[in-house]
Amino acid sequence: MRPFDFIILLFSFAYTLALTHLLSAITRMIRHRRSLVVSWPHAIWMLDALIFLAANWISLWDFHEQTVISIGAIAIGFAFVVVQYLICALVTPDFEGSDAFNLRTFHERQRKTYIGAFLVCMLLSLALNSGGGAIGIQNWANENALVWAMVPPTAIPLFVKNNYVEIAAPLLLLVLGVTYTMIYYPALR
Repeated sequence: MRPFDFIILLFSFAYTLALTHLLSAITRMIRHRRSLVVSWPHAIWMLDALIFLAANWISLWDFHEQTVISIGAIAIGFAFVVVQYLICALVTPDFEGSDAFNLRTFHERQRKTYIGAFLVCMLLSLALNSGGGAIGIQNWANENALVWAMVPPTAIPLFVKNNYVEIAAPLLLLVLGVTYTMIYYPALR
């Protein structure tokens, strides 16, 4: 077993649990659609979480040819996986309580928490990508151009409460996330 195979196995468990959070919440939303109060900003943030989870998992393929992966790189990668899990866990409602299916209320109460987790992920991405050459991943530094573009639509909704911003920011982040994946990971080789 190569180092990549060994490490990706552990990371995949966390990514799978994160995906399970999102898919379980979507399933409950569909099941209870008649009593669900939809929040479009929240729905877009959930979609952002899904896109970023997939894109960041795919980006781990860059390690597949590494014959040696340092403990430092593994620790940083694990921290990143934890942040990805937290984004997915925090953006998904628990569906418990009297207003369990009111996603507008959920978004109002929890938006700063899950948007803050997205921002932590962006900042951690910038740091990881900048040090990519040191851990043998040369193309990560180039990826920072798009990651830098993702910071404003992630940070602005933390400080500006406006209906336009509530929709435009996560939509822009969604476009940037899809663009990132299409540019840097159009196919795995």
